[in-house]
Amino acid sequence: SIQVYEETSGLGPGEPVESTGVPMSVELGPGLITSIYDGIQRPLDDIMKVSGNNLKRGVEVPSLKRDLKWEFVPTVNVGDEVIVKVLEIDDKRRKIQFQADELRQKRKNMSNEIGMMKKAGQNTDEIQAEVKLLGDEIKELEEKQTELDAKQKELLLNIPNTPAEDVPTGEDDSHNPVLKVWGEPTKADFELKPHWDLATEHNLLDFERGVKLAHTRFTLYRGKGSRLERAIINFFLDVHTQEHGYEEIFPPVLVNSNAMTGTGQLPKFKEDMFKCVDEDLYLIPTAEVPVTNIYNGEILPEDDLPKYMTAYTPCFRREAGSAGKDTRGLIRQHQFNKVELVKLTTPETSIEEHEKLTRNAERVLELLGLPYRRVI
Repeated sequence: SIQVYEETSGLGPGEPVESTGVPMSVELGPGLITSIYDGIQRPLDDIMKVSGNNLKRGVEVPSLKRDLKWEFVPTVNVGDEVIVKVLEIDDKRRKIQFQADELRQKRKNMSNEIGMMKKAGQNTDEIQAEVKLLGDEIKELEEKQTELDAKQKELLLNIPNTPAEDVPTGEDDSHNPVLKVWGEPTKADFELKPHWDLATEHNLLDFERGVKLAHTRFTLYRGKGSRLERAIINFFLDVHTQEHGYEEIFPPVLVNSNAMTGTGQLPKFKEDMFKCVDEDLYLIPTAEVPVTNIYNGEILPEDDLPKYMTAYTPCFRREAGSAGKDTRGLIRQHQFNKVELVKLTTPETSIEEHEKLTRNAERVLELLGLPYRRVI
């Protein structure tokens, strides 16, 4: 937590708090991440939970009074210094905003005074010069605020999503509890061949010519290999649309930076993307990007929710930083095919809908007889 000292009463509506100078804890709530898209310009008060004094722990306070004084304590472990930087910038932004608002009001009053002076036949040269100076000060403050806004947005966009409460803390995937196991892994009384050997022997995949046509980590599908890939894609789409009630979408595979930012690919994963030269267009790393952004910037009636959408697209990833890893086979390809599931729903039903979506994905594996396990 970060220590905060309140200087006057009235932390929140209907929640008076006496001025005691007692440190209170501030917890970054789940709203921090959703605010990346719809609330960067709002005070960070709206995305925090405040507790202390006569407030119950975890009570959400819609807005803190602006007479709250933030004190950043370097010895406090906040989990990530980025959070501290966000709050520091927000404090500076508020002060600049307050100064600019005061100067705007002063300029407005002086402008009204100029009008009255002119009507009275008085000389206004001096006061007009003052108004011009005020305008210059306001412009300078606005430029500083724009710069801080950009810095804060960049920091917020690099903060990862808040994990669900039941996600355990662990150092690696060995700490992920297994929740469910379906089927048994295939066992054989002979040595199993890797897929790249089998696919090459049966002329299903042509790795060498894929590289010749493009670059490393590109593969050419041939004959029954191409037919099998197409059949699996169609099978997934048919099950999800006919049995699970999803609408099939066939989106563009090139999207703009706004769409990439909307799903969190930018700015964090910029180096892992293929970008068009001289165009604000990127090859999608997953169908999640265009499908999730279909209603970007729109307000949907709650009666229209939930929306179930599924899409097949080729996906493109540079796999930056994976040099020397999984160099054989289809594990880390720059281009691969994927069927995506996306749901738009309300916060109240999100956990339930996510569970249904997971079951939909598990169902196609079960129909194919592929053993799997679910971990958290």
